[in-house]
Amino acid sequence: PQSIVVEAEPVRMKMARTAGQPHTPYALVLGCSDARAPIEHIFDQSSNDVFVIRVAGNVLGTECLGSIDYAVRNLFSSLSVIVVLGHTNCGAVSAAVDLYLTPHDYPALGLTHALRSIVDRVQIAVRGAAKALGRVAGPTAKDQPGYRAALIETSVYLNAALTAFDVHREVVLFDQETGIRVVYSVFDLADLWVRALPGSREDASTFGQVTGNPADLERLGDEIARAVVAKGVLGPEIQSGLNV
Repeated sequence: PQSIVVEAEPVRMKMARTAGQPHTPYALVLGCSDARAPIEHIFDQSSNDVFVIRVAGNVLGTECLGSIDYAVRNLFSSLSVIVVLGHTNCGAVSAAVDLYLTPHDYPALGLTHALRSIVDRVQIAVRGAAKALGRVAGPTAKDQPGYRAALIETSVYLNAALTAFDVHREVVLFDQETGIRVVYSVFDLADLWVRALPGSREDASTFGQVTGNPADLERLGDEIARAVVAKGVLGPEIQSGLNV
């Protein structure tokens, strides 16, 4: 077959030269690999501002944890906050929800061992989201036509919060005196807002705080589920019967 040669000009990024500058990011962001959620663009940051880690489903694997460990131990003089950033319509979360709802279709998903490792990590958040929706909306929540969509949205937020919870715990183990805050948030692909709870209010908090207390995480799950139900995702009957 005839070979094709494509000539290309060298690529030079349009940014300030930083070769002589020390590495001094003020924030670390663990986000999803989804191309629709570019972290530096979302937060309007330049080079050397943000230490970025991206992995599908913004899950906390060994390599991600190693990168966070490096940043905490070596960049502590400038690093002040760690953000776990999820996003709506996340494919990894959607796959985990579908696996939760129809486990008998597991082979049909065609997941490789590597992909299963990501989906299995998100499963923890999905199960927590399902329990939260049950507590908030009652046992009939799972019978509503909008349950899958509600479970996906609740899981997206809870997955980010759960990962931030784990990061918080690990950072404390690394060094209890760092003073680095750990927060979570979600980038909404529909309106391009970053917020800690689902909703359309422009005055909503951008970042959500996490603690090392599992009971606080459960209460946060209920708060997230309540916000999803209040949007009417499950249906108008459930929405009208919710005490918000």
